Amino acid sequence: MDEINLAACNSMTKSPSWGVTDIFKWKLLPAKFGGGIRYIQKFKDSWVIHNKLLIRMSATQYHLPAEFLAGVCWIEVGGDPNFIDRVAFEVRTFDWSGPDIFDRYLTITSPPEKTSFGFVSIQLRTAAKTMGIDPSTMSTTQWRQLSNCLEKDAYNISLVARHLRQLADYDKFTQTLKREDIKIVGTRYNRGVVPTLDEIKRNTRYGDFILKNWQRFHWLIWD
Repeated sequence: MDEINLAACNSMTKSPSWGVTDIFKWKLLPAKFGGGIRYIQKFKDSWVIHNKLLIRMSATQYHLPAEFLAGVCWIEVGGDPNFIDRVAFEVRTFDWSGPDIFDRYLTITSPPEKTSFGFVSIQLRTAAKTMGIDPSTMSTTQWRQLSNCLEKDAYNISLVARHLRQLADYDKFTQTLKREDIKIVGTRYNRGVVPTLDEIKRNTRYGDFILKNWQRFHWLIWD
């Protein structure tokens, strides 16, 4: 699995952390004491600023507006700490440890490859497909390698940008994305390729949010 390039991603850095204490401050600490919605928004802002060069480079590589990629990053970061994803993956891996007939009829969890990883959350299965790898050929060890790489910001951001470009290509948009295209591609990042284009157009809140806050994302990555 050369595309995962574990040695390379091991040398990459991580961003500002987000843990249980942060969730407590976000969910339970009153805004007047520095908690609440402004707490998580401040973290999101700092994460995007910390990674603005990576975001701009990846956006350029995959012919995306940098504000678009920054918007997807801003929406996705925060929430559950990374260790929760790790626990979910290991529980699912144990539940799906075979034999095949047990996996088919007796499992109670989703398959481990449906676990999402990375500050910019992306499902393992989606990440593998984005790299052109058949998920059915991957071993548990390889899934773990991929999950470790997704926890490194440079790898995570680059793969998300690549996936966004593939989603744009899926709907046959031109290389230069228009505002309406961004609404669709952004929403597909959240909902996938199963819904038809007409179904996606009925609810583009994810993409609408990015366009509504375009100037904010511009300021975060360019100022």
